[in-house]
Amino acid sequence: MGVELREFWGRLAGDYRAAAISRRQQIPLRIFVAICLCLIGLALHGMPFLAPWVLVYGPVQLIEFHAIRGFLAAPRPERRVWFNLLVDLAMAVVFGALAIPFWQAGTPVTSAGAILLLSGSVFTALMGAEGCLIAFLCAATPHLAYLVITPFVVGAYRHDPFVPHFVLGVGLFYLTVSLTFLWSRRTLLAERAARQAAEAQTAAKSAFIAMVSHELRTPINAIVNGAASLEGGSEADRSAAALIADAGLMMRAQLNDLLDLSKIEARRMGVDVVDYDLRALISNTVRFWRNTARAKGLRLTLRGVSASPQWVRGDPMRVRQVLNNLISNAIKFTAEGEVTVTVATSARDARRFVSIEVRDTGPGLTEAQIARLFSPYEQLGLKTARAFGGTGLGLAISRDLARLMGGDLEAANGGDRGACFRLTLPAPEGAPPPAVDAAEAAALATSSRALSVLVVDDHDINRRTLARMLEAFGAEVETAEDALSALAAAEELTFDAILMDVRMPGMDGLEASRRLREGGANRETPIIAVTGAASPDEIAACREAGMTGWVEKPVKPRDLYVALFGDAGEAL
Repeated sequence: MGVELREFWGRLAGDYRAAAISRRQQIPLRIFVAICLCLIGLALHGMPFLAPWVLVYGPVQLIEFHAIRGFLAAPRPERRVWFNLLVDLAMAVVFGALAIPFWQAGTPVTSAGAILLLSGSVFTALMGAEGCLIAFLCAATPHLAYLVITPFVVGAYRHDPFVPHFVLGVGLFYLTVSLTFLWSRRTLLAERAARQAAEAQTAAKSAFIAMVSHELRTPINAIVNGAASLEGGSEADRSAAALIADAGLMMRAQLNDLLDLSKIEARRMGVDVVDYDLRALISNTVRFWRNTARAKGLRLTLRGVSASPQWVRGDPMRVRQVLNNLISNAIKFTAEGEVTVTVATSARDARRFVSIEVRDTGPGLTEAQIARLFSPYEQLGLKTARAFGGTGLGLAISRDLARLMGGDLEAANGGDRGACFRLTLPAPEGAPPPAVDAAEAAALATSSRALSVLVVDDHDINRRTLARMLEAFGAEVETAEDALSALAAAEELTFDAILMDVRMPGMDGLEASRRLREGGANRETPIIAVTGAASPDEIAACREAGMTGWVEKPVKPRDLYVALFGDAGEAL
Protein backbone atom coordinates (compact mmCIF):
# COMPACT_ATOMS: atom_id res chain seq x y z
CA MET A 1 0.00 0.00 0.00
CA GLY A 2 2.88 2.36 0.85
CA VAL A 3 4.45 1.83 -2.57
CA GLU A 4 1.16 2.50 -4.34
CA LEU A 5 0.67 5.69 -2.32
CA ARG A 6 4.16 6.92 -3.17
CA GLU A 7 3.52 6.19 -6.84
CA PHE A 8 0.23 8.15 -6.64
CA TRP A 9 1.92 11.20 -5.10
CA GLY A 10 4.74 10.91 -7.63
CA ARG A 11 2.29 10.93 -10.56
CA LEU A 12 0.34 13.79 -8.98
CA ALA A 13 3.51 15.83 -8.50
CA GLY A 14 4.38 15.28 -12.16
CA ASP A 15 0.90 16.42 -13.27
CA TYR A 16 0.88 19.36 -10.86
CA ARG A 17 4.25 20.78 -11.92
CA ALA A 18 2.87 22.53 -15.02
CA ALA A 19 -0.03 23.89 -12.94
CA ALA A 20 2.42 25.23 -10.34
CA ILE A 21 4.38 27.08 -13.03
CA SER A 22 1.16 28.51 -14.45
CA ARG A 23 -0.11 29.61 -11.01
CA ARG A 24 3.22 31.32 -10.30
CA GLN A 25 2.79 33.30 -13.52
CA GLN A 26 -0.76 34.30 -12.44
CA ILE A 27 0.31 35.79 -9.10
CA PRO A 28 0.86 39.33 -10.53
CA LEU A 29 -2.60 39.17 -12.15
CA ARG A 30 -4.27 38.21 -8.86
CA ILE A 31 -2.47 41.00 -7.01
CA PHE A 32 -3.52 43.50 -9.72
CA VAL A 33 -7.19 42.37 -9.46
CA ALA A 34 -7.06 42.64 -5.67
CA ILE A 35 -5.71 46.19 -5.88
CA CYS A 36 -8.42 47.17 -8.40
CA LEU A 37 -11.16 45.75 -6.14
CA CYS A 38 -9.79 47.62 -3.15
CA LEU A 39 -9.72 50.86 -5.14
CA ILE A 40 -13.33 50.32 -6.25
CA GLY A 41 -14.32 49.64 -2.65
CA LEU A 42 -12.62 52.76 -1.39
CA ALA A 43 -14.28 54.83 -4.12
CA LEU A 44 -17.74 53.53 -3.16
CA HIS A 45 -17.13 54.06 0.61
CA GLY A 46 -18.92 52.11 3.31
CA MET A 47 -16.88 48.92 2.85
CA PRO A 48 -15.02 48.33 6.15
CA PHE A 49 -14.50 44.65 5.24
CA LEU A 50 -11.66 45.52 2.83
CA ALA A 51 -9.05 46.08 5.56
CA PRO A 52 -9.47 42.67 7.27
CA TRP A 53 -9.70 40.95 3.89
CA VAL A 54 -6.38 42.48 2.80
CA LEU A 55 -4.80 41.41 6.10
CA VAL A 56 -5.81 37.80 5.36
CA TYR A 57 -5.22 37.81 1.60
CA GLY A 58 -1.66 39.24 1.79
CA PRO A 59 -0.16 36.49 4.00
CA VAL A 60 -1.99 33.73 2.10
CA GLN A 61 -0.66 35.07 -1.21
CA LEU A 62 2.87 35.19 0.26
CA ILE A 63 2.52 31.60 1.51
CA GLU A 64 1.40 30.49 -1.95
CA PHE A 65 4.41 32.15 -3.58
CA HIS A 66 6.89 30.41 -1.26
CA ALA A 67 5.01 27.10 -1.52
CA ILE A 68 5.21 27.12 -5.32
CA ARG A 69 8.87 28.13 -5.30
CA GLY A 70 9.71 25.38 -2.80
CA PHE A 71 7.78 22.78 -4.79
CA LEU A 72 9.50 23.62 -8.08
CA ALA A 73 12.96 23.57 -6.45
CA ALA A 74 12.42 20.45 -4.30
CA PRO A 75 14.42 17.31 -5.22
CA ARG A 76 11.42 15.23 -4.02
CA PRO A 77 8.39 17.34 -5.02
CA GLU A 78 5.94 14.50 -4.28
CA ARG A 79 6.50 15.22 -0.58
CA ARG A 80 5.27 18.81 -0.96
CA VAL A 81 2.45 18.55 -3.49
CA TRP A 82 -0.29 17.99 -0.88
CA PHE A 83 0.71 21.21 0.92
CA ASN A 84 0.59 23.18 -2.32
CA LEU A 85 -2.88 21.85 -3.08
CA LEU A 86 -4.10 22.93 0.38
CA VAL A 87 -2.59 26.39 -0.18
CA ASP A 88 -4.34 26.62 -3.57
CA LEU A 89 -7.63 25.72 -1.86
CA ALA A 90 -7.06 28.30 0.88
CA MET A 91 -6.20 30.97 -1.69
CA ALA A 92 -9.43 30.28 -3.59
CA VAL A 93 -11.47 30.45 -0.36
CA VAL A 94 -9.91 33.76 0.70
CA PHE A 95 -9.92 35.39 -2.73
CA GLY A 96 -13.50 34.40 -3.56
CA ALA A 97 -14.83 35.44 -0.14
CA LEU A 98 -14.64 39.06 -1.26
CA ALA A 99 -17.66 38.41 -3.50
CA ILE A 100 -20.02 38.11 -0.51
CA PRO A 101 -19.60 41.64 0.93
CA PHE A 102 -19.47 43.08 -2.56
CA TRP A 103 -22.86 41.57 -3.39
CA GLN A 104 -24.16 42.54 0.03
CA ALA A 105 -23.41 46.22 -0.75
CA GLY A 106 -26.67 46.11 -2.67
CA THR A 107 -25.79 48.12 -5.78
CA PRO A 108 -25.88 46.78 -9.35
CA VAL A 109 -22.21 47.66 -9.78
CA THR A 110 -21.05 45.70 -6.74
CA SER A 111 -23.30 42.71 -7.56
CA ALA A 112 -21.96 42.59 -11.10
CA GLY A 113 -18.44 42.96 -9.69
CA ALA A 114 -19.00 39.95 -7.43
CA ILE A 115 -20.20 37.83 -10.36
CA LEU A 116 -17.29 38.91 -12.55
CA LEU A 117 -14.83 38.22 -9.70
CA LEU A 118 -16.05 34.66 -9.24
CA SER A 119 -16.52 33.74 -12.91
CA GLY A 120 -13.17 35.28 -13.83
CA SER A 121 -11.48 33.35 -11.02
CA VAL A 122 -13.02 30.12 -12.31
CA PHE A 123 -11.62 30.70 -15.81
CA THR A 124 -8.26 31.68 -14.32
CA ALA A 125 -8.24 28.39 -12.40
CA LEU A 126 -9.21 26.57 -15.58
CA MET A 127 -6.28 28.05 -17.48
CA GLY A 128 -3.86 27.58 -14.59
CA ALA A 129 -4.67 23.92 -13.99
CA GLU A 130 -2.84 22.86 -17.17
CA GLY A 131 -4.97 19.70 -17.36
CA CYS A 132 -4.37 18.63 -13.73
CA LEU A 133 -7.81 17.63 -12.36
CA ILE A 134 -6.97 17.94 -8.65
CA ALA A 135 -5.31 21.32 -9.16
CA PHE A 136 -8.43 22.52 -11.01
CA LEU A 137 -10.80 21.26 -8.30
CA CYS A 138 -8.78 22.88 -5.49
CA ALA A 139 -8.59 26.23 -7.28
CA ALA A 140 -12.09 26.36 -8.82
CA THR A 141 -14.44 24.59 -6.37
CA PRO A 142 -14.62 27.43 -3.80
CA HIS A 143 -15.40 29.98 -6.53
CA LEU A 144 -18.08 27.73 -8.04
CA ALA A 145 -19.59 27.26 -4.59
CA TYR A 146 -19.57 31.01 -3.94
CA LEU A 147 -21.50 31.56 -7.17
CA VAL A 148 -24.41 29.52 -5.78
CA ILE A 149 -24.39 30.41 -2.10
CA THR A 150 -23.61 34.15 -2.28
CA PRO A 151 -27.12 35.27 -3.33
CA PHE A 152 -28.64 33.16 -0.53
CA VAL A 153 -26.17 34.32 2.11
CA VAL A 154 -26.92 37.97 1.41
CA GLY A 155 -30.69 37.32 1.23
CA ALA A 156 -31.06 38.35 -2.40
CA TYR A 157 -33.42 35.47 -3.15
CA ARG A 158 -36.15 37.05 -1.01
CA HIS A 159 -36.72 40.14 -3.09
CA ASP A 160 -34.94 39.61 -6.41
CA PRO A 161 -36.96 37.70 -9.08
CA PHE A 162 -33.77 37.41 -11.11
CA VAL A 163 -32.21 34.91 -8.67
CA PRO A 164 -33.88 31.72 -10.07
CA HIS A 165 -32.65 32.63 -13.52
CA PHE A 166 -29.24 33.34 -12.03
CA VAL A 167 -29.12 29.87 -10.42
CA LEU A 168 -30.07 28.30 -13.75
CA GLY A 169 -27.32 30.30 -15.44
CA VAL A 170 -24.85 29.14 -12.82
CA GLY A 171 -25.79 25.53 -13.59
CA LEU A 172 -25.16 26.08 -17.30
CA PHE A 173 -21.90 27.82 -16.39
CA TYR A 174 -20.87 24.72 -14.37
CA LEU A 175 -21.61 22.52 -17.36
CA THR A 176 -19.65 24.79 -19.74
CA VAL A 177 -16.65 24.94 -17.42
CA SER A 178 -16.67 21.15 -16.96
CA LEU A 179 -16.82 20.47 -20.69
CA THR A 180 -14.13 23.09 -21.35
CA PHE A 181 -11.84 21.52 -18.77
CA LEU A 182 -12.34 18.03 -20.21
CA TRP A 183 -11.64 19.30 -23.73
CA SER A 184 -8.57 21.26 -22.64
CA ARG A 185 -7.29 18.30 -20.59
CA ARG A 186 -7.53 15.98 -23.61
CA THR A 187 -5.76 18.57 -25.76
CA LEU A 188 -2.97 19.14 -23.21
CA LEU A 189 -2.45 15.42 -22.67
CA ALA A 190 -2.24 14.89 -26.43
CA GLU A 191 0.27 17.74 -26.73
CA ARG A 192 2.37 16.33 -23.88
CA ALA A 193 2.32 12.87 -25.40
CA ALA A 194 3.38 14.32 -28.75
CA ARG A 195 6.13 16.36 -27.09
CA GLN A 196 7.40 13.35 -25.15
CA ALA A 197 7.36 11.27 -28.32
CA ALA A 198 9.29 13.99 -30.15
CA GLU A 199 11.83 14.24 -27.30
CA ALA A 200 12.21 10.46 -27.27
CA GLN A 201 12.68 10.47 -31.04
CA THR A 202 15.30 13.22 -30.75
CA ALA A 203 17.11 11.28 -28.03
CA ALA A 204 16.99 8.12 -30.14
CA LYS A 205 18.27 10.01 -33.16
CA SER A 206 21.10 11.49 -31.13
CA ALA A 207 22.03 8.06 -29.76
CA PHE A 208 21.93 6.61 -33.28
CA ILE A 209 24.15 9.38 -34.67
CA ALA A 210 26.57 8.93 -31.77
CA MET A 211 26.71 5.18 -32.43
CA VAL A 212 27.18 5.64 -36.18
CA SER A 213 29.80 8.30 -35.48
CA HIS A 214 31.71 5.90 -33.25
CA GLU A 215 31.64 3.18 -35.88
CA LEU A 216 32.50 5.42 -38.84
CA ARG A 217 35.47 6.99 -37.09
CA THR A 218 37.31 3.66 -37.26
CA PRO A 219 37.53 3.44 -41.08
CA ILE A 220 38.04 7.22 -41.35
CA ASN A 221 40.93 6.94 -38.90
CA ALA A 222 42.54 4.27 -41.08
CA ILE A 223 41.93 6.24 -44.30
CA VAL A 224 43.45 9.50 -43.02
CA ASN A 225 46.47 7.94 -41.35
CA GLY A 226 47.00 5.38 -44.12
CA ALA A 227 47.08 8.21 -46.63
CA ALA A 228 49.66 10.02 -44.49
CA SER A 229 51.96 6.99 -44.66
CA LEU A 230 51.92 7.10 -48.50
CA GLU A 231 53.07 10.71 -48.78
CA GLY A 232 56.75 9.76 -48.96
CA GLY A 233 56.37 7.55 -52.05
CA SER A 234 56.35 8.36 -55.75
CA GLU A 235 54.53 11.27 -57.32
CA ALA A 236 51.58 9.00 -58.15
CA ASP A 237 51.52 7.71 -54.58
CA ARG A 238 51.60 11.22 -53.20
CA SER A 239 48.74 12.28 -55.49
CA ALA A 240 46.67 9.27 -54.46
CA ALA A 241 47.50 9.88 -50.81
CA ALA A 242 46.39 13.52 -51.06
CA LEU A 243 43.11 12.44 -52.68
CA ILE A 244 42.46 9.83 -49.99
CA ALA A 245 43.39 12.25 -47.22
CA ASP A 246 41.11 14.99 -48.59
CA ALA A 247 38.21 12.55 -48.85
CA GLY A 248 38.82 11.32 -45.33
CA LEU A 249 39.00 14.84 -43.92
CA MET A 250 35.78 15.78 -45.75
CA MET A 251 34.03 12.72 -44.28
CA ARG A 252 35.32 13.59 -40.82
CA ALA A 253 34.14 17.20 -41.08
CA GLN A 254 30.64 16.16 -42.12
CA LEU A 255 30.53 13.51 -39.40
CA ASN A 256 31.58 16.09 -36.80
CA ASP A 257 28.82 18.43 -38.01
CA LEU A 258 26.18 15.72 -37.62
CA LEU A 259 27.45 14.79 -34.17
CA ASP A 260 27.56 18.43 -33.02
CA LEU A 261 24.02 19.04 -34.28
CA SER A 262 22.71 15.94 -32.50
CA LYS A 263 24.33 17.11 -29.23
CA ILE A 264 22.83 20.59 -29.60
CA GLU A 265 19.35 19.22 -30.36
CA ALA A 266 19.60 16.86 -27.34
CA ARG A 267 20.86 19.81 -25.20
CA ARG A 268 24.03 17.87 -24.39
CA MET A 269 26.45 20.30 -25.94
CA GLY A 270 28.62 22.15 -23.45
CA VAL A 271 31.38 24.73 -23.63
CA ASP A 272 34.56 25.09 -21.58
CA VAL A 273 35.70 28.23 -19.79
CA VAL A 274 39.49 28.51 -19.72
CA ASP A 275 42.10 31.23 -20.13
CA TYR A 276 43.41 31.55 -23.69
CA ASP A 277 45.27 33.94 -25.97
CA LEU A 278 42.57 35.50 -28.19
CA ARG A 279 45.04 37.38 -30.40
CA ALA A 280 47.07 34.25 -31.11
CA LEU A 281 43.93 32.19 -31.79
CA ILE A 282 42.57 34.67 -34.37
CA SER A 283 45.97 35.25 -35.99
CA ASN A 284 46.77 31.54 -36.25
CA THR A 285 43.32 30.74 -37.66
CA VAL A 286 43.63 33.41 -40.36
CA ARG A 287 47.20 32.28 -41.14
CA PHE A 288 45.92 28.70 -41.55
CA TRP A 289 43.53 29.79 -44.35
CA ARG A 290 45.96 32.10 -46.17
CA ASN A 291 47.34 29.39 -48.47
CA THR A 292 43.82 28.31 -49.42
CA ALA A 293 42.85 31.89 -50.22
CA ARG A 294 46.08 32.51 -52.14
CA ALA A 295 45.56 29.36 -54.23
CA LYS A 296 42.19 30.77 -55.27
CA GLY A 297 43.66 34.19 -56.09
CA LEU A 298 42.06 35.93 -53.09
CA ARG A 299 43.51 38.27 -50.49
CA LEU A 300 42.86 37.31 -46.85
CA THR A 301 43.36 40.34 -44.60
CA LEU A 302 43.28 40.61 -40.80
CA ARG A 303 42.60 43.96 -39.14
CA GLY A 304 42.31 45.19 -35.56
CA VAL A 305 43.69 42.12 -33.82
CA SER A 306 46.55 44.03 -32.19
CA ALA A 307 44.05 46.31 -30.41
CA SER A 308 41.95 43.41 -29.12
CA PRO A 309 42.34 41.95 -25.61
CA GLN A 310 44.96 39.21 -25.42
CA TRP A 311 44.13 36.92 -22.52
CA VAL A 312 40.42 36.20 -22.15
CA ARG A 313 38.25 33.44 -20.68
CA GLY A 314 36.10 31.21 -22.89
CA ASP A 315 36.19 28.10 -25.05
CA PRO A 316 39.05 28.46 -27.56
CA MET A 317 38.20 25.22 -29.38
CA ARG A 318 34.63 26.37 -30.11
CA VAL A 319 35.73 29.89 -31.03
CA ARG A 320 38.22 28.44 -33.51
CA GLN A 321 35.52 26.08 -34.86
CA VAL A 322 33.12 28.97 -35.57
CA LEU A 323 35.84 31.18 -37.03
CA ASN A 324 37.10 28.36 -39.26
CA ASN A 325 33.59 27.87 -40.59
CA LEU A 326 33.09 31.57 -41.34
CA ILE A 327 36.43 32.01 -43.12
CA SER A 328 36.04 28.73 -45.01
CA ASN A 329 32.58 29.78 -46.26
CA ALA A 330 33.82 33.24 -47.23
CA ILE A 331 36.66 31.77 -49.32
CA LYS A 332 34.39 29.12 -50.83
CA PHE A 333 31.74 31.59 -52.00
CA THR A 334 34.13 34.31 -53.20
CA ALA A 335 35.35 33.99 -56.78
CA GLU A 336 37.56 37.10 -56.81
CA GLY A 337 38.53 39.97 -54.59
CA GLU A 338 39.24 39.56 -50.89
CA VAL A 339 38.09 38.26 -47.52
CA THR A 340 38.58 40.62 -44.58
CA VAL A 341 38.56 39.62 -40.92
CA THR A 342 38.10 42.61 -38.59
CA VAL A 343 38.32 42.45 -34.80
CA ALA A 344 36.75 45.11 -32.55
CA THR A 345 36.16 45.45 -28.81
CA SER A 346 33.12 47.01 -27.13
CA ALA A 347 31.54 47.33 -23.68
CA ARG A 348 27.90 46.65 -22.84
CA ASP A 349 26.26 46.49 -19.41
CA ALA A 350 29.66 46.70 -17.72
CA ARG A 351 30.84 43.66 -19.68
CA ARG A 352 33.50 43.47 -22.37
CA PHE A 353 32.68 41.92 -25.75
CA VAL A 354 34.80 41.16 -28.78
CA SER A 355 33.34 41.28 -32.29
CA ILE A 356 34.94 39.30 -35.14
CA GLU A 357 33.58 40.32 -38.54
CA VAL A 358 34.21 38.24 -41.66
CA ARG A 359 33.40 40.16 -44.86
CA ASP A 360 33.83 38.89 -48.43
CA THR A 361 33.36 40.16 -51.96
CA GLY A 362 31.25 37.25 -53.13
CA PRO A 363 27.70 37.27 -54.56
CA GLY A 364 26.14 38.58 -51.33
CA LEU A 365 22.88 37.60 -49.65
CA THR A 366 19.26 38.56 -50.14
CA GLU A 367 16.91 39.17 -47.21
CA ALA A 368 15.11 35.89 -47.97
CA GLN A 369 18.41 33.99 -47.89
CA ILE A 370 19.45 35.59 -44.60
CA ALA A 371 16.08 34.60 -43.06
CA ARG A 372 16.78 30.86 -43.58
CA LEU A 373 20.57 30.94 -43.48
CA PHE A 374 20.89 29.51 -39.96
CA SER A 375 18.32 26.72 -40.36
CA PRO A 376 19.82 23.20 -40.18
CA TYR A 377 20.16 21.40 -43.52
CA GLU A 378 19.23 24.60 -45.39
CA GLN A 379 21.36 25.79 -48.28
CA LEU A 380 20.85 28.81 -50.48
CA GLY A 381 19.42 26.75 -53.29
CA LEU A 382 19.92 23.63 -55.39
CA LYS A 383 22.45 25.43 -57.59
CA THR A 384 24.50 26.41 -54.53
CA ALA A 385 24.38 22.88 -53.12
CA ARG A 386 25.60 21.39 -56.39
CA ALA A 387 28.29 23.99 -56.91
CA PHE A 388 29.75 24.07 -53.41
CA GLY A 389 28.57 20.90 -51.67
CA GLY A 390 28.28 20.60 -47.89
CA THR A 391 25.46 19.62 -45.58
CA GLY A 392 24.12 23.07 -44.71
CA LEU A 393 24.85 22.48 -41.01
CA GLY A 394 27.91 24.66 -40.45
CA LEU A 395 26.23 28.04 -39.92
CA ALA A 396 23.40 26.60 -37.82
CA ILE A 397 25.92 24.89 -35.54
CA SER A 398 28.10 28.00 -35.43
CA ARG A 399 25.26 30.24 -34.26
CA ASP A 400 24.18 27.68 -31.63
CA LEU A 401 27.77 27.49 -30.37
CA ALA A 402 28.03 31.29 -30.27
CA ARG A 403 24.87 31.49 -28.17
CA LEU A 404 26.06 28.70 -25.87
CA MET A 405 29.16 30.84 -25.24
CA GLY A 406 26.97 33.83 -24.33
CA GLY A 407 27.29 35.63 -27.67
CA ASP A 408 25.63 35.56 -31.07
CA LEU A 409 26.30 35.16 -34.78
CA GLU A 410 24.57 37.48 -37.27
CA ALA A 411 24.56 37.75 -41.05
CA ALA A 412 24.04 40.81 -43.23
CA ASN A 413 24.40 41.87 -46.82
CA GLY A 414 27.83 43.36 -47.36
CA GLY A 415 26.52 46.41 -49.18
CA ASP A 416 27.34 46.73 -52.87
CA ARG A 417 28.93 43.31 -52.96
CA GLY A 418 29.53 40.36 -50.71
CA ALA A 419 28.27 39.10 -47.37
CA CYS A 420 29.17 39.97 -43.80
CA PHE A 421 29.08 37.67 -40.76
CA ARG A 422 29.63 39.09 -37.29
CA LEU A 423 30.54 36.84 -34.35
CA THR A 424 30.09 38.58 -30.98
CA LEU A 425 31.41 36.93 -27.83
CA PRO A 426 31.90 37.97 -24.20
CA ALA A 427 35.57 38.53 -23.43
CA PRO A 428 36.09 38.54 -19.66
CA GLU A 429 39.61 39.15 -18.43
CA GLY A 430 41.84 36.06 -18.54
CA ALA A 431 45.21 35.24 -17.02
CA PRO A 432 48.38 34.27 -18.91
CA PRO A 433 49.96 30.89 -18.09
CA PRO A 434 52.73 30.86 -15.48
CA ALA A 435 56.21 31.47 -16.87
CA VAL A 436 58.46 28.42 -17.43
CA ASP A 437 62.12 28.58 -16.49
CA ALA A 438 64.36 28.50 -19.60
CA ALA A 439 66.58 25.71 -18.24
CA GLU A 440 63.54 23.62 -17.34
CA ALA A 441 62.00 24.14 -20.79
CA ALA A 442 65.26 23.06 -22.47
CA ALA A 443 65.38 19.95 -20.31
CA LEU A 444 61.79 19.07 -21.18
CA ALA A 445 62.43 19.58 -24.89
CA THR A 446 65.42 17.22 -24.94
CA SER A 447 63.88 14.62 -22.66
CA SER A 448 62.62 11.64 -24.59
CA ARG A 449 62.58 7.92 -24.14
CA ALA A 450 60.91 4.89 -25.67
CA LEU A 451 57.56 4.10 -24.13
CA SER A 452 55.91 0.77 -23.56
CA VAL A 453 52.27 1.25 -24.55
CA LEU A 454 49.26 -1.07 -24.35
CA VAL A 455 46.59 -0.39 -27.02
CA VAL A 456 43.12 -1.68 -26.10
CA ASP A 457 40.46 -1.58 -28.85
CA ASP A 458 37.88 -4.05 -30.15
CA HIS A 459 38.51 -3.01 -33.78
CA ASP A 460 41.55 -4.54 -35.44
CA ILE A 461 41.84 -1.52 -37.80
CA ASN A 462 42.05 0.85 -34.84
CA ARG A 463 44.67 -1.30 -33.09
CA ARG A 464 46.84 -1.45 -36.21
CA THR A 465 46.45 2.30 -36.90
CA LEU A 466 47.35 3.31 -33.35
CA ALA A 467 50.25 0.84 -33.32
CA ARG A 468 51.68 2.39 -36.50
CA MET A 469 51.51 5.88 -34.99
CA LEU A 470 53.11 4.77 -31.73
CA GLU A 471 55.88 2.88 -33.48
CA ALA A 472 56.63 6.04 -35.47
CA PHE A 473 57.16 7.73 -32.09
CA GLY A 474 59.61 4.99 -31.14
CA ALA A 475 57.23 3.29 -28.71
CA GLU A 476 57.01 -0.45 -28.03
CA VAL A 477 53.41 -1.55 -28.52
CA GLU A 478 51.29 -4.36 -27.13
CA THR A 479 47.65 -4.75 -28.20
CA ALA A 480 44.52 -6.20 -26.62
CA GLU A 481 41.21 -6.79 -28.38
CA ASP A 482 38.98 -6.40 -25.32
CA ALA A 483 39.01 -5.29 -21.70
CA LEU A 484 39.57 -8.77 -20.25
CA SER A 485 42.62 -9.30 -22.46
CA ALA A 486 43.93 -5.89 -21.38
CA LEU A 487 43.55 -6.76 -17.70
CA ALA A 488 45.35 -10.05 -18.26
CA ALA A 489 48.21 -8.27 -20.07
CA ALA A 490 48.42 -5.69 -17.27
CA GLU A 491 48.95 -8.48 -14.74
CA GLU A 492 52.02 -9.76 -16.61
CA LEU A 493 53.66 -6.54 -17.87
CA THR A 494 54.18 -3.00 -16.65
CA PHE A 495 53.39 -0.29 -19.22
CA ASP A 496 54.31 3.37 -19.41
CA ALA A 497 50.89 4.23 -20.86
CA ILE A 498 47.63 2.53 -21.82
CA LEU A 499 45.40 3.65 -24.71
CA MET A 500 41.90 2.51 -23.76
CA ASP A 501 38.89 2.51 -26.10
CA VAL A 502 35.91 3.74 -24.09
CA ARG A 503 33.14 1.84 -25.88
CA MET A 504 33.72 -1.88 -26.22
CA PRO A 505 31.32 -4.85 -26.13
CA GLY A 506 31.15 -6.62 -22.80
CA MET A 507 33.26 -4.74 -20.28
CA ASP A 508 33.82 -1.18 -21.49
CA GLY A 509 36.92 0.96 -21.09
CA LEU A 510 35.55 2.78 -18.03
CA GLU A 511 35.10 -0.40 -16.01
CA ALA A 512 38.48 -1.74 -17.18
CA SER A 513 40.12 1.50 -15.98
CA ARG A 514 38.45 1.22 -12.59
CA ARG A 515 39.78 -2.31 -12.17
CA LEU A 516 43.27 -1.25 -13.19
CA ARG A 517 43.19 1.47 -10.52
CA GLU A 518 42.28 -1.04 -7.81
CA GLY A 519 45.79 -2.49 -7.70
CA GLY A 520 48.60 -4.23 -9.54
CA ALA A 521 51.74 -3.13 -11.36
CA ASN A 522 49.78 -0.68 -13.57
CA ARG A 523 47.80 1.00 -10.81
CA GLU A 524 49.55 4.34 -11.42
CA THR A 525 50.00 3.94 -15.20
CA PRO A 526 48.50 6.83 -17.23
CA ILE A 527 45.38 5.69 -19.09
CA ILE A 528 44.50 7.68 -22.22
CA ALA A 529 40.85 7.41 -23.28
CA VAL A 530 40.29 6.90 -27.01
CA THR A 531 36.75 8.09 -27.67
CA GLY A 532 34.56 9.16 -30.55
CA ALA A 533 32.29 11.32 -28.40
CA ALA A 534 34.49 13.75 -26.51
CA SER A 535 31.62 15.58 -24.81
CA PRO A 536 32.06 17.17 -21.36
CA ASP A 537 29.94 14.39 -19.82
CA GLU A 538 32.03 11.68 -21.49
CA ILE A 539 35.30 13.31 -20.43
CA ALA A 540 34.01 13.66 -16.86
CA ALA A 541 33.06 9.96 -16.83
CA CYS A 542 36.55 9.05 -18.06
CA ARG A 543 38.21 11.08 -15.33
CA GLU A 544 35.92 9.59 -12.69
CA ALA A 545 36.93 6.11 -13.86
CA GLY A 546 40.62 6.99 -13.34
CA MET A 547 41.68 7.96 -16.85
CA THR A 548 44.27 10.71 -17.06
CA GLY A 549 43.76 12.04 -20.60
CA TRP A 550 41.86 11.54 -23.82
CA VAL A 551 42.18 11.68 -27.61
CA GLU A 552 39.28 11.89 -30.02
CA LYS A 553 38.67 9.53 -32.93
CA PRO A 554 39.75 9.68 -35.65
CA VAL A 555 43.06 10.06 -33.83
CA LYS A 556 45.52 12.57 -35.24
CA PRO A 557 49.24 11.82 -34.75
CA ARG A 558 49.87 15.22 -33.16
CA ASP A 559 46.98 14.80 -30.68
CA LEU A 560 48.29 11.38 -29.71
CA TYR A 561 51.83 12.73 -29.34
CA VAL A 562 50.63 15.57 -27.10
CA ALA A 563 48.56 13.16 -24.99
CA LEU A 564 51.62 10.96 -24.43
CA PHE A 565 54.47 13.44 -24.28
CA GLY A 566 52.86 16.85 -23.70
CA ASP A 567 53.45 20.00 -25.74
CA ALA A 568 57.06 20.23 -24.59
CA GLY A 569 57.89 16.62 -25.43
CA GLU A 570 57.99 15.30 -21.87
CA ALA A 571 56.90 11.67 -21.58
CA LEU A 572 54.07 10.99 -19.18
